[in-house]
Amino acid sequence: MEKVYEYADFITWVDEKRCELIEGTRKIMAGVSEWHVCVTIKLTKSIDIFWDKVGHEKYFIFHAPFDVILFPEENYKKSTTVVQPDFGICLKEKRKGRVIIGAPELIIEVTSRDIDYDLIVKRELYQKAGVKEYWVIIPKEEIIIKYVFNEETGLYKKGIHYSLEDNKKITSDVIE
Repeated sequence: MEKVYEYADFITWVDEKRCELIEGTRKIMAGVSEWHVCVTIKLTKSIDIFWDKVGHEKYFIFHAPFDVILFPEENYKKSTTVVQPDFGICLKEKRKGRVIIGAPELIIEVTSRDIDYDLIVKRELYQKAGVKEYWVIIPKEEIIIKYVFNEETGLYKKGIHYSLEDNKKITSDVIE
């Protein structure tokens, strides 16, 4: 039987391999592609400009590597699912030092080598945790898919696809 890891184990791993903890299993993250790097740099600039203009007092913005415990136990160090999204926005009270406790309001992932991990595994985790809005950026295809959580069904509505060709402004349904 394979060991079930907890956040207490996660924070002791110092082998310098970026990883996440998915339902007690260590998931080693592959290195990112050049596309991923280019997109995250541009996105960081855009978010920074937006944040400076808007100045949200109630939100905390973060980017990888920042630990997010999606399903916190009473003692959060016993939690078995820890992700490090590329970008996220959460209510400030969810931040406890170097960790976010609970589902952020908005998560943005930029796909790299394992597209299915972001489109399937993480989407299902974020949906289960109640992340209100989830964006997946697929650089090679030049599209963004935006999922919005439906409180009544507990599921994401059908993803809305945005293409770079369309040149449409994408706005959040959750963050003012």
